[in-house]
Amino acid sequence: MALNYTCNRSFSMESSSSSELDILIKRILIMHDPDERELDSEMLLRVIENIMHHATASQVSAQLQNPLDMSSIEESQDLIENSIYKISIEILCQCYGDENVHESILSVFNLLGSYRWDAKLVLVLSAFASVFGEFWVIMQLQSHNPLAASIALLKQIPSSFSTFEPIFIALAQLVKTMVEVARSISLFEGLPLAHLELSDGTVTTSKSLIYVAAYWIVRSIIVNIHLITNLRDIKYEQVHLLSFQDPYSISSVLWEIASLKSKINDIGTQLRIQVDACQQQTEQKMHRKLINAFQEPHIDNQKILWMLFGLRNDLALKQSSQQAKVGISSLKNRVVILLISKPELLPADELHFLVQQTYDHPQQNNLNRSYEILWVPISTYKKWSNNEVTLFNLLSNSLPWYSIRQPWSLCSTTINYVKKEWGFDEKPIMVVMDPTGMVTNIKAADMVWIWGAEAYPFSALREEELWKQEKWNMRLLLDSIDPLLTMWVEERRTICIYGSNKLEWIREFTAEIKNIQSLAAQLEVVYIGKKDQSVLTSYIVSAIEKENLSHSLTLTKISLFWWRLESIRRSKLNCKQTTDTDHILREVETLLDTSKDEQDEDWIVFGRGSSTNIITLHGSDWAKFLSKYSLWAKYLPEIGLVDAVRLSLEPPLTEPCSHSQTTGFNQVLMEETVICEKCKRPMEKFIMYDVVD
Repeated sequence: MALNYTCNRSFSMESSSSSELDILIKRILIMHDPDERELDSEMLLRVIENIMHHATASQVSAQLQNPLDMSSIEESQDLIENSIYKISIEILCQCYGDENVHESILSVFNLLGSYRWDAKLVLVLSAFASVFGEFWVIMQLQSHNPLAASIALLKQIPSSFSTFEPIFIALAQLVKTMVEVARSISLFEGLPLAHLELSDGTVTTSKSLIYVAAYWIVRSIIVNIHLITNLRDIKYEQVHLLSFQDPYSISSVLWEIASLKSKINDIGTQLRIQVDACQQQTEQKMHRKLINAFQEPHIDNQKILWMLFGLRNDLALKQSSQQAKVGISSLKNRVVILLISKPELLPADELHFLVQQTYDHPQQNNLNRSYEILWVPISTYKKWSNNEVTLFNLLSNSLPWYSIRQPWSLCSTTINYVKKEWGFDEKPIMVVMDPTGMVTNIKAADMVWIWGAEAYPFSALREEELWKQEKWNMRLLLDSIDPLLTMWVEERRTICIYGSNKLEWIREFTAEIKNIQSLAAQLEVVYIGKKDQSVLTSYIVSAIEKENLSHSLTLTKISLFWWRLESIRRSKLNCKQTTDTDHILREVETLLDTSKDEQDEDWIVFGRGSSTNIITLHGSDWAKFLSKYSLWAKYLPEIGLVDAVRLSLEPPLTEPCSHSQTTGFNQVLMEETVICEKCKRPMEKFIMYDVVD
């Protein structure tokens, strides 16, 4: 087909020979000389889709459409301001001239010579969308906006929107088809073909189809911009004249648009088949290359990180809002924690705690930034939603770590590798690479939650070392959850944490605790609630604070406490521990079991600082302890509440533990009760005399 312009702005479509098209494409290829300039094709395509949606949708549905966060394309602003403007002007000037359509097409391709094929088409589509969007806004507003009415008069824009609505809808469908073809070309351009050799000619066939698709899309844009700027020539009385011979009847225009859509759709279908074949081969070969690369020794982590994230872009990263474009080389010689998640990442409280455990942790200063976190967001769907893009921009600009700069363009090979080899299933994971690129831990998240920067270098071996040093105590339970609790632990105060869903029991328990405190028992009492929070938990926390029953964590910190317990359990299981052999895991499982929905148990834990002298009770145990008041009350001031509970609840030994200890004579010790370190019971005192000759 060929479109010829005349001075009176009429146009018609004619067939053109394949040899003529071949000559044109050869001339276009001569102009194709792409440089390293970058364009976020996907984000601009979203802008185009938004324009076409709002221009053809009803006002109600247009308002319901999620807007695109324009900050996502700010880095391409120079391209928007210059290239799109130049293309628009070039085409608009030709609409009022008498150039041959082929010369117009070549002129546009000449402007786009420095861009990749997908960028060429995105820029041309953007030029059309800007002309179309401006036309639609003025047409819609001119009936009630004097400024719009004046501009419409100068531009000779028709006053009747309904007359041309079928044309606008047809144009929107055509643009939708062109956008999908542009996406296929963008996908092809993003394949790491320079580093692989594919078989069966799929690359050559794909490129040939891309050239033809590019020609027809640019041609269609020129035709449709010409149509938009000349709608005035379609007279009102011709609207119902269904004549395909009349070049300015609605039916003729719709037929031409439909013909272009059909042509481009056919090319796009063939192209998609070829691109899918290329992608499948690429996936298989790159997956094998990645597996081999992770098994080979490397001097540093650059090759591995480049294969994962740098194949499409040399400046693949960003660092919060400080640096919009960062190269992979910035992570050289560092331990890198890949934080892989959905774009939503984590709830706000967990996210804040993660920052606290990593970048705000005191140990981080001692490590001199020897590790970095790289956030790799992966959407559930192939195409990111506008909400996901907006959320990613907000979080990546706010958080202190590195992020993939354009995660919606992340190579599918990387996404599939992460899912298959590292087990990513939409729940956040942390994969650790040492400075040579070797993966040392694919389940590092829990050790980061538990120990923060103290877990450096975050390897699986380091996790096992930390557990060998760790004991079941209040420090392990409460560390970093709340500054006040941390201070109490460091000061070795006796702490009681408890949970219940029954406010009446809480009132009774705290009253009994206050009676015990009156017996000189130094004790801090904190309500920790239940893992699965409900409106009832919120009500109980409010009642505790209002009635001054005890201390209570906030709902956010209650969640973090139970999250910490879950992390401890998962970390222990990752280290192949079981409840039969591991005391910490057994105690954590007990606490988590009390917090299940079907359980309605009241629970209490007493302990002091880093001491392993810690005990867990259920509500019935507490009642039993109180009933033995006469047994423990007289010892309480000397032995403390924890040992008093043990004394009253643990069954007596069938035989003495035979443990003894010898100290120098001290009158004070003679008057105090001494507790056996082994069986936790009062020891009998004897006086030994040395016989001196």
